[in-house]
Amino acid sequence: MGTATSQPQRSSSTALLHRGGCATYPDQVGLISREDALVALAEPDIEPCQVCRPQTGLLS
Repeated sequence: MGTATSQPQRSSSTALLHRGGCATYPDQVGLISREDALVALAEPDIEPCQVCRPQTGLLS
């Protein structure tokens, strides 16, 4: 599966969680563990990226 990356939150936008290697967020800074990614997905102000869909690998 790999690890997920957490995109830094901007003041006026929702934070996005990406799958490691996502083409829309190529920076490898901010890699987090699977457990932390599951916690992040449960947060109301963090959404999964609609391109790489990290939740599909985490929730299966």
